[in-house]
Amino acid sequence: MCDHDRVSSPHPEDPPPGGLVPWHPPRAELELLELLAVGAVEDPPRPILVPAALVEEAVRTGGVLVEDVEGTPVVALTDVTPVLDGLPPSGQDPVPVRATTGFLRPFADGPLRRHRRTPAEVRAELAAGGERPVVAVPVSAALSRVAVARAAERAAAGAALLWLVLVGEGRRGDLAPEPLLRAVRAGAAEVAGAQVAGGRVAGADGAGHGIVVPVAVPALADPAADAALVEAVATAYGAGEVLAVPPGDADRLHRASRRELSRALPPPSTRGVTVFFTGLSGSGKSTLARGLADRLLDDGRRRVSVLDGDGVRRLLSAGLGFGRADRDLNIRRIGFVAAEITRHGGIVVCAPIAPFAAVRAEVRALVEEVGDFVLVHVSTPLAECERRDRKGLYARARQGIIPEFTGISSPYEEPSDADLRIDTSTISVDEGVDRVLALLERGGHLPPDRPDE
Repeated sequence: MCDHDRVSSPHPEDPPPGGLVPWHPPRAELELLELLAVGAVEDPPRPILVPAALVEEAVRTGGVLVEDVEGTPVVALTDVTPVLDGLPPSGQDPVPVRATTGFLRPFADGPLRRHRRTPAEVRAELAAGGERPVVAVPVSAALSRVAVARAAERAAAGAALLWLVLVGEGRRGDLAPEPLLRAVRAGAAEVAGAQVAGGRVAGADGAGHGIVVPVAVPALADPAADAALVEAVATAYGAGEVLAVPPGDADRLHRASRRELSRALPPPSTRGVTVFFTGLSGSGKSTLARGLADRLLDDGRRRVSVLDGDGVRRLLSAGLGFGRADRDLNIRRIGFVAAEITRHGGIVVCAPIAPFAAVRAEVRALVEEVGDFVLVHVSTPLAECERRDRKGLYARARQGIIPEFTGISSPYEEPSDADLRIDTSTISVDEGVDRVLALLERGGHLPPDRPDE
């Protein structure tokens, strides 16, 4: 639902259009725009989703300047028009828009960037291999033996195979992009009876028997629309047919996928984990977090970091206010640091209020890309939190002195996906910590004690 003007050879030195509102969109929106830019789709499968406040400003100023994660302008959205009648009340609610898209320069970030190729490049290589039917094999999770066998049947019948490694937002399966690409290349090489050279599978006679191409195709919520998007991308890359690829379970994985999984997923006893406490001010989440960290440090079996208290306020949260955007940014910052600690095998304990479900889900997804995530809802009732309030924050919030105070003038969205709930008005801190430790034990995150040698 965008009109778009493709720029076939954008020049990095070209100045971006003036007067446009800068926007750092979520990864999924960038990926949809890149599919348009490279010609992988003719029209976006859904409208681009832009924050309401930004749409209001864009209507006044002439458009939106889309920037990538490094802040580089990549797309100009002009003639921005909301698809819905009227705008939602919250300035952060995403609004579906129609717009004219002008592509300023090539996209330069995203997973497996150096291995990606445009549809035109792939079609040219397929054409150079002669007239053969092209069958796309889309893969977004660990490859099954059945999928490799089906692909081999089509190759034996004379088809050229186009292996599409789908690495878009929301498609993360059990393998990260890099090991997924290695596993697919190994499967493609097996089908061809050859070795992969770069992205091309070369046979013993030097002829190409298949092409492996990573493509960032974001997952759509509607399964039918998602399948249609994958088919459209496959068609743009030159395929006349899309092979149905069944998911692989642990007993039916291709050996290359099993090998990559064993490398990528260490046992829980050494895998990183984020324990994320959330709850109202005064609920006891910081006390529980400190108690858990102390017990883990005393235990000595795992390395532990804590993201809570003055260190977070002075370094990560400095300069942020109490509006929705700043609160969400604070949680994203904490989540980013937590994910990096988790990536390297540590246990990290966080205890922000984190009142909004959407950003909590973002953090969970970010951490679960690299390790495990445990959400603990400290569900102490508001009345008890107010009773404990020695600083008088709740009273000042009720008087209107403190604006946007969670639980009084700003909502707290109780998590529906909590792994554990603790009400510190009914159990002691030690009992609460015991419950968290028991959960970690059951998950295998604490290795068994070793006898003294």
